[in-house]
Amino acid sequence: AVRFGTELVDFVQDADGVTAQVRDRVTGTGYAIRSKYMIGADGGNSLVMERLGLPLVGEMGLGGSINVVFEADLTRLVEHRPGDMYWFIQAGAGHDGLGIGVLRMVRPWNRWIGVWGYDESEGTPQLSDEDGVAIAHRLIGDDTVPVKVESISIWSVNHVYATDNMKGRVFCAGDAVHRHPPMNGLGSNTSIQDSYNLAWKLALVLRGQAGPELLETYRDERVPVAEQVVERAWKSNGNIPGLFQALRLPAAPDEHSMAKAIKELEAPTPEGTERRRAFEEAVQSTLINFNAHGVETNQRYRSSAVVDGGASEPVPPRDEEVYHFASTFPGRHLPHVWLTRDQRRVPLFDLCGRGGFTLLTGPRGEVWREASDRVAEGLGVSVRVHTIGVGCDYEDSYGDYGAICAVAEDGAILVRPDHMIAWRAVEAGSDP
Repeated sequence: AVRFGTELVDFVQDADGVTAQVRDRVTGTGYAIRSKYMIGADGGNSLVMERLGLPLVGEMGLGGSINVVFEADLTRLVEHRPGDMYWFIQAGAGHDGLGIGVLRMVRPWNRWIGVWGYDESEGTPQLSDEDGVAIAHRLIGDDTVPVKVESISIWSVNHVYATDNMKGRVFCAGDAVHRHPPMNGLGSNTSIQDSYNLAWKLALVLRGQAGPELLETYRDERVPVAEQVVERAWKSNGNIPGLFQALRLPAAPDEHSMAKAIKELEAPTPEGTERRRAFEEAVQSTLINFNAHGVETNQRYRSSAVVDGGASEPVPPRDEEVYHFASTFPGRHLPHVWLTRDQRRVPLFDLCGRGGFTLLTGPRGEVWREASDRVAEGLGVSVRVHTIGVGCDYEDSYGDYGAICAVAEDGAILVRPDHMIAWRAVEAGSDP
């Protein structure tokens, strides 16, 4: 059940469960909720994390930002150059005294989120709809455009991750344990991955199909990811000042110095050439802020819920933070490939997940079905089996699965409910 308008006040845990004290914010009534486990997915000011005393590394409040959600028809300004995000270099009281403005498209081309900065040393601003309109007009560059403000919110730039994400029967997920700049778009993705990792483990434990030791792997697998994404986002954030340095702007530029810098950037002189070269290099250095897809897709889990048999891990040919590396090595995410069945394309992902384990094998792998039946009978945990290849359940029509599976036709890949590779056998051997 979902209880709206309800606030967590405190909680205690014991050997058998967790007792949460909550308050109905409408009536003011307080009451207790008893559960076997509790997850604190309560954001960047997490009460759960604070009460648990989880250790944090880094700093909070390193820059102030304002989000303005508004409606305005900007078709004539953007339809010739469509995108989901537009960046502006403008004079302003943003982080470090520099103005970086952002327009994020919500709906083409009439609903937007405008992002602007403020100086946290001057306190948190109290903003009206009129202030929101002024920020939108500043970003748009045309105060004649009709603007309707929907909402205004304040947030801080942080550089923090927890070195532990659980204690006893209480777990923390999302921004509660990793807080970072929005660079690379890692916030929501990482939070969802935390939940995806933990949910199936809790389900198996609650059903009596796994011991509570399985829950310890949530720490082992997700804490290193939190550290990586926070450091990647912070490193990307550090690319932004280079834009201002290339423009040779003072530490806190005003409109006059900004206009002067732009004029000098356009100058048809040898000095203008040098400025343009430096500025283009600075722009290129920010591309990783948006394109580091490897951080999301190349996560490698190391825990007792992954069995690699001591095999040597393959070496990626390119920078893993930037480029996706498709691999079925245990601890990696199941790669995407298209298969076919009954003249229809089927994504490999759809064969796996949905709360269960899946075993993928080839044309000579039927022996794995009997092995999986024995596992299900002995452990009470079902394992789906799919054969892939010529004459199999699914055809490898494009040859993509054969190119990345790294197992023989009688080998097998065991996929966890969260689409992570738990184990693989290159060949069936004598006793699957």
